[in-house]
Amino acid sequence: MLSSNLSFWMFFHFSEVLEESQLHISDEVEFTVVPDMLSAQRNHAVRIKKLPKGTVSFHTQSEQRFVGVVEKETTAAITNNKSASPSKAKEKEAEEGVISYEDCGVKLTVSYHVKDLEGAAQPQAGDKVEFSINEVKRTGQQSAVTIKILNRTVNTKRLLGYIATLKDNFGFIETANHDQEIFFHYSELCGDMENLELGDTVEYTLSKGKGNKVSAEKVTKDVGEAVMLGKVVRPLRSVDPSQTEYQGLIEHSEEEGTKGQNYPFGIMGMTNKADCLQKGELVKFQLCTVAQTGQKMACNVVPQRKALVECVKDQFGFITYEVGESKKLFFHVKEVQDGLELQTGDEVEFSVILNQRTGKCSACNVRRVSEGPKPVATPRPDRLVNRLKSITLDDASAPRLVIVRQPRGPDNSKGFNVERKTRQPGVID
Repeated sequence: MLSSNLSFWMFFHFSEVLEESQLHISDEVEFTVVPDMLSAQRNHAVRIKKLPKGTVSFHTQSEQRFVGVVEKETTAAITNNKSASPSKAKEKEAEEGVISYEDCGVKLTVSYHVKDLEGAAQPQAGDKVEFSINEVKRTGQQSAVTIKILNRTVNTKRLLGYIATLKDNFGFIETANHDQEIFFHYSELCGDMENLELGDTVEYTLSKGKGNKVSAEKVTKDVGEAVMLGKVVRPLRSVDPSQTEYQGLIEHSEEEGTKGQNYPFGIMGMTNKADCLQKGELVKFQLCTVAQTGQKMACNVVPQRKALVECVKDQFGFITYEVGESKKLFFHVKEVQDGLELQTGDEVEFSVILNQRTGKCSACNVRRVSEGPKPVATPRPDRLVNRLKSITLDDASAPRLVIVRQPRGPDNSKGFNVERKTRQPGVID
């Protein structure tokens, strides 16, 4: 057994266990230390009594809370590189951080580890923190635990960006100027992670971590204003390379049908980044404000496309929709949602994507809105009906069937007259 206040292991015999209780590894016990009769330099445990779990503690924690300032930041251990050599892995072990504080007018320092932090945010040098002190009974070594950040000097300016990447527990935000991607951890997201999607507009605050690496904090989803209707008056340059402007332009449609104000939009403002918005298309969108310039931009842009299926062949079909010089839009049956079989005349909603290799557009995410008219069986032409009615068996001009040869059996007879033999399984004649 291992003593909670001695720095060595101690031998015991099961005959010394009281109350005939069965011991297991990690059980907590109370015992008496006596010298070994055979060796005066060795002790062993007697009168061993099993204790309830949580009775024995190898350390003590102060009830008093202390306030201090972080002098040195801590780093987490890197253990995901299984192929690293032991010497290199040792260099990447976790480093202790240091907090300075005052107790009864005396300036002291205490170490801390990443595991002792409250919350996912890590304190940085100069941060003011509150903590308790934990002391190991065996060695008297002290460390800071239950560390809570009280305040931090950060850039409080709220910035605007767009969700560019989402991973398992982190992501990247593209800035409003589309010139940089900022890292953020999901613990810094204010709201439900399930409601966050690629392209969503968010607000965030910049923070500098270890090595002056910039990351986003206090990330909030900006839902913008009410949903508005509009028309694309200028597509993105990726759709029309001949134009000089990178951004597209949406004209807001007023309730009375009059032309409203124009709002620019970028690729990150579209719900589906691969969608090719064409000039003249109707869209729904929301407004968001660029914090740096105060400019109003369209975001969460969703096209309102509806068209009829012109024809469906084996594995592909065409939609009656004009894109560029073509008046028909190709789609593959794999792009039809819910596995439905589209028929000619069905009304569908869809997205338009550009094939970079061929330079041609096609439809994807095809969803049936309503079914077209059911096909009606075409009646026989009157000329065929009248001809069949006019044909009789006595009509010499009617087509006749002439027997050229009568059927014969294997024995050259007119029927199967040969008696068939009963065959035994596995026996060959």
